[in-house]
Amino acid sequence: MKRIFLHHAFFVVLWNLLLVLVSYSVCRLEFLLENWSLFSPDLTWGVTFDLFRGGMLFDGAALAYTNLLYVVLALFPLHWKERPVYHTCLKVLFVCINALAIAINLADSVFFPFNKQRATVLIFDEFQNENNLFNIIGVELVRHWYLLLLAALLIYGLWRCYCPLPASKRPLWRYYLSHSLSLIVLVLLGICAMRGKYFDTQSRPMAINDAHKYTVTPMQTGIVLNTPFAIVRTLHEKPISLPTYFTNQAELDSLYSPLHQPDSNRIERRKNVVILIVESFAQEFIGSRNPQLDGGSYRGYTPFADSLLARSLTWRETFCNGGVSIDAMPSVLASIPRMDRPYVLQPYSLNDINSIATELGRWNYHSAFFHGAPNGSMGFEAFAHSAGFDEYVGLTEYCEDSRFGGRDDFDGTWAIWDEPFLQFCATRMSEMQEPFVTAIFTASSHHPFEIPEAYRDTFPDEGLFPLHKCVRYTDHSLRRFFETASQQPWYRNTLFVLTADHASSRITHDVYKTQVGLFRIPILFFDPSGEMPVGCCDGIAQQIDIMPTLLNYLGYDHPYIAFGKDLLNTSPEEAWAFNWEHIPQFIQGDYTLLFDGEKVKGFYDYRDDPLLQHDLQGTSAEQQQMTRRIKAILQSYMQRMKDNDITVKKQ
Repeated sequence: MKRIFLHHAFFVVLWNLLLVLVSYSVCRLEFLLENWSLFSPDLTWGVTFDLFRGGMLFDGAALAYTNLLYVVLALFPLHWKERPVYHTCLKVLFVCINALAIAINLADSVFFPFNKQRATVLIFDEFQNENNLFNIIGVELVRHWYLLLLAALLIYGLWRCYCPLPASKRPLWRYYLSHSLSLIVLVLLGICAMRGKYFDTQSRPMAINDAHKYTVTPMQTGIVLNTPFAIVRTLHEKPISLPTYFTNQAELDSLYSPLHQPDSNRIERRKNVVILIVESFAQEFIGSRNPQLDGGSYRGYTPFADSLLARSLTWRETFCNGGVSIDAMPSVLASIPRMDRPYVLQPYSLNDINSIATELGRWNYHSAFFHGAPNGSMGFEAFAHSAGFDEYVGLTEYCEDSRFGGRDDFDGTWAIWDEPFLQFCATRMSEMQEPFVTAIFTASSHHPFEIPEAYRDTFPDEGLFPLHKCVRYTDHSLRRFFETASQQPWYRNTLFVLTADHASSRITHDVYKTQVGLFRIPILFFDPSGEMPVGCCDGIAQQIDIMPTLLNYLGYDHPYIAFGKDLLNTSPEEAWAFNWEHIPQFIQGDYTLLFDGEKVKGFYDYRDDPLLQHDLQGTSAEQQQMTRRIKAILQSYMQRMKDNDITVKKQ
């Protein structure tokens, strides 16, 4: 066995990579010990096991990113490279690359207490103007001499234990076949390691935000992550440029502040909360929201949603804050809008945040997030953990419940079909202790736009897009969910919110193809008890308004940070919406303003000019007021993200 190991290039490369993996684990242990006072209050043996278990995944990913060149050079099937000088250079390359990884891992254990996060690419921006940097580093090297010693030992261990590639004595055809297969297998394993999972169509590659899946507190992501991974995965991210439109903090706060204080006249209502985030459920599909379309003959595809709207509270103009699914959870559940990129892909996604789950958790609410896709899909599980949800309930939990159809209800591409999964959600909520707050993210109204076989005659292809039949099926699934929920004892003491993750790319009418129309979605609050008002209010609502509106209505008694507004205590004149997919947009009153960060790129009366054909720049006093407001929003958001100041420190 030893002879096979030492004389096969595949196993030799694996051995060398294993040495790196061991060094990463030693660095993680050192990181924990160096920062023991920060972590020890929240550590148990079980928590520590989960942190190190998750850390192995991120170590594997970092190892794959940093050693890909070594693997390719070691196994690339060219016989002429099998010379002593080549193998010596290969060893030097291997040790130097991983010595750098060891060094930055150990150095970050010293830097960590200053910002309570692993260093990302932002560190280069933070220190680019620091003239005294080398003096600072020199002082820290002296103070932490033992880290220099540990680094030297680990690097020496890599050099000493490195196993050189065996000289090939095989016939050339065997050499080329063996090295080609070895290279293919290791590259595929490396890709899996970078993604943090096997190949699938539901999941994006592992990002720094995924570390939240293994933690109890946000700061523990520092234990799970390693610094090489954090830097590599944020290399393509340009640091958010902190604007300084306002130098006076009081002026900035007077224009816009995300700090919400409890209402002195609040009335406590400890109702359950159920938030339904429906995939691609654009406003265009809802007939009652479009009486003007097709000469008044348009009926849409959502008869149940139409009936629910008639019994709910909504607003005249309702918008999403982003254009893709991963924008929706931060916006709806934590009142964090998308800026120039999705929040979960920002280096700042390791920040402490508050959410509807964390805040109601102070009132002993039980919280759960439901998504019928494979656990981990779209990074939703990671965000649910970072947002403080007690439970993440996905495909795994659905299949474990013998009362439902298990994998037979999987749509073959994304998730469990909406109808059975929503029935499952209603059943699981009936087993929760009240009060509870839950969020459900549906999936069936998604490409490739299929519905269950049993409904293909009920909801055949119609209109211009196959998506329309999926919307009809999802609307039917919502009807069935509310029918089941209405029979549960918790129903009348529950406040329901229904919205979409984003609008749709399958657009029929021109009014929904504009910069304003692309963000139109439904937002409605439904209270079966009848306590909440019913009707369509004049004004503007957006996804980030959902959390502060809910907390205010429930009579929440603690301050918190939310970038949206409380719709129940905001006049129509003060109501606004902000979104950003290609360019920041600010909507207030009758107008929408497009602003590139430096100057206005468009100003339109979207109500009188729904197709946005007439740019009104320079013709209205509202333009200047709206420009100041969007500047205040941008500066406040980016300043708080940079300072990790998006929670209210609890007393």
